[in-house]
Amino acid sequence: MKHYQYTTSKFVTTVLLPLIIMKGLLIWGILLLLSGEQTPFAQLLIYGSAILLFFSIIGIHTPGWIKLDDEKIILHAFFVTHEFYWKELSFVQLRVYQQTGKLYIRLGTNKFIKGRYWITSDIKGYDNLFEELKTKSFVEKKISSVKR
Repeated sequence: MKHYQYTTSKFVTTVLLPLIIMKGLLIWGILLLLSGEQTPFAQLLIYGSAILLFFSIIGIHTPGWIKLDDEKIILHAFFVTHEFYWKELSFVQLRVYQQTGKLYIRLGTNKFIKGRYWITSDIKGYDNLFEELKTKSFVEKKISSVKR
């Protein structure tokens, strides 16, 4: 099983720093709401940052490390781990955003939270990881039958 992980400094700037900023915005929104100032803006901060925090932590939008082999892929960040078996996936899509140095991975499952991940090119072994994922990627083709 191959293991891909960010260095400590890249993990802090890529994964941890955005979470700290979102948490700060949530606290700022709560303080604004409690003080009675700018209530609509405070509500926006609270709801927006709470939703982003939820999906960033539970949904692991940016995993801290990835392990993969011919049988499965495991993505992990903080205290949450998502494990997918290749044979159970209906599709594996990759989108490369070269301008930002990011790779978007979409794993076809019926899960609301799981299956959508961002990987930056700062992860150790990015090129090898991309090539492995490219060999695993496929899109399910639905053929509709015509009734006569």
